[in-house]
Amino acid sequence: MPSPAFLLLSVAAGSNPTRDLTHFIGSQAGSSSYAVARMVMNIVDWILGVFNLEDNTTLVTFLYASVVLGISVGVGWVAQWLILKGVQFVAKKWSSDTYRSLTNAHFFHRICRIIPPLVFLILIQFTLSNHNTLAGTLTKITLIYVVYVVCYALCALINALWDHINARANKRHLPLNGIAQLIKGLLWIIAVIIWVAIILDKSPGSLLAGLGAFSAVLMLIFKDNILGVVAGVQLSENDSLHVGDWIAVDGTNANGTVEEVSLIAVKVQNWDKTTTTLPPYSLISGGFTNYRTMQQSNTRRICRSVMIDADSILPATDEMLSQLRQVPYMDEFITKKLAQKAAGKVADVDNPEGLVNGTIDTNLGLFRAYMKMWLDANPHIAHDSDCFVSTLPQTAGGIPFQVYCFTATSAWFAYEAIQDSVFEHVAAMLRFFRLYTFENPSGRDTIMEGYLSPGKNIGDLYGVPYPFLNSQAPGQQTPQSQAPMPKTPQG
Repeated sequence: MPSPAFLLLSVAAGSNPTRDLTHFIGSQAGSSSYAVARMVMNIVDWILGVFNLEDNTTLVTFLYASVVLGISVGVGWVAQWLILKGVQFVAKKWSSDTYRSLTNAHFFHRICRIIPPLVFLILIQFTLSNHNTLAGTLTKITLIYVVYVVCYALCALINALWDHINARANKRHLPLNGIAQLIKGLLWIIAVIIWVAIILDKSPGSLLAGLGAFSAVLMLIFKDNILGVVAGVQLSENDSLHVGDWIAVDGTNANGTVEEVSLIAVKVQNWDKTTTTLPPYSLISGGFTNYRTMQQSNTRRICRSVMIDADSILPATDEMLSQLRQVPYMDEFITKKLAQKAAGKVADVDNPEGLVNGTIDTNLGLFRAYMKMWLDANPHIAHDSDCFVSTLPQTAGGIPFQVYCFTATSAWFAYEAIQDSVFEHVAAMLRFFRLYTFENPSGRDTIMEGYLSPGKNIGDLYGVPYPFLNSQAPGQQTPQSQAPMPKTPQG
């Protein structure tokens, strides 16, 4: 193979370098490799002859490289077409999820891109020496492109394998996508090291040995990635987070479904259709609430209170007990409670009959008992989970009447409907137990008081609080006495 000096000497002697190079290649006609180069030089010689530029060495080299590049692209296109057709033919005989994953990741298209630079590298070495500046530059550029194509194709292969594993083996939807991203990140780091070695004409091994001095800088640059990898491993190991989980993160607006868990970000689609992106390590350091177990249990907790006005709590008289016997479930409860009281067993710990928590001493205690029995008979309440009715410490806004139970479904809309029905029932039943909720006085209350103080007829007013109705003269018919008795949940 002639050196650059051979070409330069040919020019100095006034000879045609293209023809001399062709003659040299022709002497190697026994080799099939040089036959391709001879064909390329014939094309170059013909082009230069058309423009009468045979003596320009620089143009010969440039034109030869251009023709080789065109041939390489053409060969690569033909080879890619043949390979893809062959793959499609094989796929008809062997159809699997793996092939579909590779196809979706465009792996075959990407790996075929390595053919043109390889052909270019082979053909360019026939005439250009490695010590030639142009040859060295073209070789470095081509090798950099080869490394890029190989790394690009390997990333597609990793994506295809991850999709296949995630669809077939990752039944628990563990956040393992960060591992695939870590492998791809390592590939690109290796590619960068090889690129630097190619540009500096150094060995990649020597560059790797020198990276120890820059480890602190690298840790600073890739801090989020390193923390993301550690957090991803912890989330996977502790089974704390799956794709599709409903999570809520305190201190942020993240409250929705996990869409993606990557190396550096956790994407959460909130219920308002917005998307919140969080670093994985923030979930480990700050904590979060995962509602997955609630969804898996097919139950959801109701824990809400209604504020009862303390002025409406009254001792239970015989007249009140007689009226409340008409309320569902209360006749049997009152009978057994009176028997307990007669026997001196009034505490719930001494309750052989298994009565619910409630008393017959006040109307609030009777209402607690009624609501517990109503919840126990409600088919929309989970009866294998905790369920109780209680009162919380009194506040300036009244006595909190708390209902604590679980619905028989975790579906959001159904849960809200069941919860609404429970507290609507609470609000509707308060009047039968002569209770009412606490509300801050408004301008309407002032007007009503001013209207009644001169002795106006109370029947002219709408929405009068219960104590006014209960204080009417005996025998006067009130809206409360006209109200029908409530039905059971089954009714």
